[in-house]
Amino acid sequence: MKIEKWKHWLGIIRGEITQMLINSDIFWNVQTIIKNNNDLHKPNSLYNYLGDTYISYITIGIRRQVKIKEKSISFAGLLKDISENPLCLKRKYFVNLYKDSVTPLKIADEDFDMYCGSDRNYISKEKVNNDLIELRQAAHIVEDFTDRRIAHRDKSNPKVLPRFNQVDSCLDTFDRLCCKYDSILNAVGRSSLMPTYQYDWKQIFTVPWLKYDEEKY
Repeated sequence: MKIEKWKHWLGIIRGEITQMLINSDIFWNVQTIIKNNNDLHKPNSLYNYLGDTYISYITIGIRRQVKIKEKSISFAGLLKDISENPLCLKRKYFVNLYKDSVTPLKIADEDFDMYCGSDRNYISKEKVNNDLIELRQAAHIVEDFTDRRIAHRDKSNPKVLPRFNQVDSCLDTFDRLCCKYDSILNAVGRSSLMPTYQYDWKQIFTVPWLKYDEEKY
C-alpha cells in the first residue's frame, strides 16, 4: 500500500533531517564558544578538522535527500512518488487521522484544503510538484558542489561555492517541508524537527580534556 510505504520512507527521512539539524546546531554552538573565548583565537588544526568534517557530513546529507534512484530512499523520491500517485492520498484518509483527537473533523477537513484545494478529494499533484521543485532549488548549489568535490573529484570546478548561510537555508527548507508531510501523512503538528536537548551537552567543555602527567610534561 502506497500510504504505508510513504510513512515508512518519511520516518527514515525525518530521522536523517533531524540528525542534520542537531549536528548543525552543535557545530554552530561550538563556533560561538570559540568566538567568545579570546584564548582560543589562534591557529589550530582542530578547527580545520571540525569545519571539514561538518561540510562533508552536511553536504552529503543534503545531496542524499535530493537524489532520485530506484533503490534509494530520499525526500525527493518520496515527493515524486506522491505526485505520481495523488489518488492514493485522499481527503478521507487525512480526516480519519483526527477521529480520536480533540481537533474537530471539520477543522481537519478544512486543513486538507491547503494540500489539495477545496474542490478535490485527494492531494494536489501540482502542489506536491511545487514542493519538490522548492526542495531541489534549495539544495541545487550544495548538490552541485557535493557532486564535484565531496562525493567525487570532478575535473571541472563547482559552478558556485556554497556559503554556510545557503546550507543553513537549505536545512530550514528541508525541515519545514518534512514537517508539512509529517502533518499530511501522520497528523503530527510541529513547526520544526529540531528537538529539545535532554541534557547540557556543552557541559563537556567545562572540564579539562587533558590530564597532564607532571613527570612526562
